Amino acid sequence: MKNKNGFVTSFGEKASYGIYYFAQNIFYTFVTSFVATYLLNNGMDEVLIAAVLLAPKIWDAVNDPIFGVIIDKLKFKKGRFLPWIRLSVIFIPIATAALFLMPASIPQGAKIAWVIIGYVFWDSAYTICDAPIFALATTMSPIPQERTAILSLGRITGTLGSFAPMLAVPMMYGENGLNLGFGLTAVIVSAVGFVLMLPICFTVKERSHAVIEESPSVGKLLKNLVSNKFLLIFYCGLFFLSVTNCVQILVPIFSQYVLGNETLATGLLVAAMGPIVLVALVMPKLAQKIDKFYIYIAAITLFAVVSVAQYFIGYESLAVLYGVTVLRGFGLGGMGVLGFLFTPDCVEYGHYKSGSRNEGMCFSLQTFNSKLVSAVVTSLTMLVIGALGFDSANVTPIGKNAVWLTFTALTAVGAVIALPIFIFGYKLRDKDVRLLALCNNGEITREECEKQLSDLKKYY
Repeated sequence: MKNKNGFVTSFGEKASYGIYYFAQNIFYTFVTSFVATYLLNNGMDEVLIAAVLLAPKIWDAVNDPIFGVIIDKLKFKKGRFLPWIRLSVIFIPIATAALFLMPASIPQGAKIAWVIIGYVFWDSAYTICDAPIFALATTMSPIPQERTAILSLGRITGTLGSFAPMLAVPMMYGENGLNLGFGLTAVIVSAVGFVLMLPICFTVKERSHAVIEESPSVGKLLKNLVSNKFLLIFYCGLFFLSVTNCVQILVPIFSQYVLGNETLATGLLVAAMGPIVLVALVMPKLAQKIDKFYIYIAAITLFAVVSVAQYFIGYESLAVLYGVTVLRGFGLGGMGVLGFLFTPDCVEYGHYKSGSRNEGMCFSLQTFNSKLVSAVVTSLTMLVIGALGFDSANVTPIGKNAVWLTFTALTAVGAVIALPIFIFGYKLRDKDVRLLALCNNGEITREECEKQLSDLKKYY
């Protein structure tokens, strides 16, 4: 039955869907942002952490397309996606608590095995909900506008869920906060997450069962990369830009080992990530007046320049530290908000060039790139600060400087590499994409489109 807006889902369904996204991102942010600090506190050095986390994180990068095939092949009587989500409600909290409940007294070899097995278990539990929660919106309603509204709600609540542990967890586990330790903190996070995730199991209904595009094989993905050069160029630049962006990873380590107070991580995270919310609010209006590519380049440049400047400014004054971090956060916010808006443009270009849209392959590359960066950045960060002289067991001035240098100036290395890739390689502009979309939709002819395009024709 349709409600007064013509939609078929109830308020309770949409609310539980949004709350699930909130809880899902609590778990993801808690594990990915604090696992390195947790292992440092449990006696592992930086190089060992880098090695231990690399294998599970590579598994994290490649298991999504594998699981996508499993979703397409397995059919359940009670829905295509809800059964997977119900399993995640059970396994994600268990896996999260188990990962952070490693006994401190066990031998180093046992700790390594615990972390590898625990992280793989957690990542597998998380993977079984990642694709299904996106796809669930397509079966909740057959109405495109309603699906868009449901997914938009999920993005909003998911963003809020990402902030929640960054603000709360530093106040819980450390000696300068509630001093609960990581184990009890993980149990509390898992319990809260379970309660928030549970309603979706009973309120949401799958109504529409349209055929979903099959997950692309590795061969098809590589073929798409070769034929859609702007997609390849953009994600090459995005990889370098992201792989040295260790701000979120180093905030808790910098606060605990350099500033000597882990609770300061809350304020630093607000300063670094808070501007993202403001940027997200003003970006739609700003992008109507300025091509988003130029805004993106400006954001990257701002982030790089302020990152280098912050190293020389120092952290002796907390007020200055927070102020410069906020300014840097505006560049970080522009990078974060705009970074995922270029994939649809590449889809239009690919459609215009080959006649096939291949959205599934393009967005699979987006997911793969995000996971690959996540697989590399934590290990790379630990290796760098270790090589520069940081030792969590004996923090010297050299070690503090290693963390500060990596936290500030070295995050600009990826931006310096990425900028020429974007500027000289990525030629799609908003006016061109609008023409390509009109042509792809049959609203103008190919000849009319080509007459108005810029120098894009050379890339056909």
